[in-house]
Amino acid sequence: MINKIIGRDPGCDHVILDPRNRVSRRHAAFIKLDGKFYIKDLGSLNGTFINGNKTTPEKLIQISANDKVTLSIDYPLDLSHFLKDEDVTNFLPKVSHDDATLVFEDNLATFKKGQKIVEFDRDKTQLGELLKMDDTPFITIGRNSDNKFVINSNNISRYHCKIRLITPIMVEIEDLGSSNGSFADEEKLEPHKKYQFASSVILRFGSSYQLNLKSIFPSIQIIQKLAPPKPMPQPASKPNTAPSKKQLEDFNELEGIWKEFIDRQNQANNAATGYGIGGTVLGIAASIFLGPVTGGSSILATVASAGGGILGRYLGQQQSSKIKNDLTYEDAFLQTYACPRCMESFQKKPWITIRECYKCKFKFR
Repeated sequence: MINKIIGRDPGCDHVILDPRNRVSRRHAAFIKLDGKFYIKDLGSLNGTFINGNKTTPEKLIQISANDKVTLSIDYPLDLSHFLKDEDVTNFLPKVSHDDATLVFEDNLATFKKGQKIVEFDRDKTQLGELLKMDDTPFITIGRNSDNKFVINSNNISRYHCKIRLITPIMVEIEDLGSSNGSFADEEKLEPHKKYQFASSVILRFGSSYQLNLKSIFPSIQIIQKLAPPKPMPQPASKPNTAPSKKQLEDFNELEGIWKEFIDRQNQANNAATGYGIGGTVLGIAASIFLGPVTGGSSILATVASAGGGILGRYLGQQQSSKIKNDLTYEDAFLQTYACPRCMESFQKKPWITIRECYKCKFKFR
């Protein structure tokens, strides 16, 4: 018997990171028994439906390739992942332990590694959700010689912290209960808790040791912090004041932001775009935030200059280097693609059509 658990929990065999929370943590099970295929709802909050009919929890319901299965009333379950081959050894695509594939089709991304499948919305899935799936390795830092990065100082604990590169412009760090603490931009980190930071972060261990991130991650791109645009309310008496040179420059830079956003959409929408991920070079968190890779290029090569894109611009404008777990690619785009005068987002309106900000009525063309 084959029993594959489907749900939001990272421990499931088939993980679905649904931003609308229609899928329960352990929603349903796919079961192969005596050559037949079944779906069983595991007491999910929103139910499991077959051809529009809600199933009874904990009851085996036989299915075929022609059936339409949804989790809740409107999250379609792609049965091809489960019914692809009746041979148990070919239950899922064959990939080696260290290799993975990532396929983009419209806004849905499907990550496959071994017997694991993860589905997620590439624009709206939160960074924290992706990091639960991401197995990019950590590097340990400390005084002991078996650490990957050794610091010979009595002020440093034997196993002080661990750190990994999520993307070329983001790192994740966890203090391992060090005696003298780990500090990010002079803020002490809570032990045994993972934090995400832009590459501009200044890391200090103990009272004085400042970590050079490039000494650990040669490919990291250090973001230069930018002064975020300040909202400037338009005086009622001067509704058509001409923009300053700096405001025009900031507005014209939005053309590049729009182009990156559209190019990213087109790469996935022209056809199902798939590529391999060798080992855990950057992980799926890098892929979702830096876009799909085409032409067989490695992820690392493709994003080597990504620091100036949407994500880099967004992180550079933030006052703090700390990145919130609930950050999505869509958040970064909408907050970056905004009026340089009042910071009102232009939403997804094509750049070429924007003449003025509808909020502050400031004219740019």
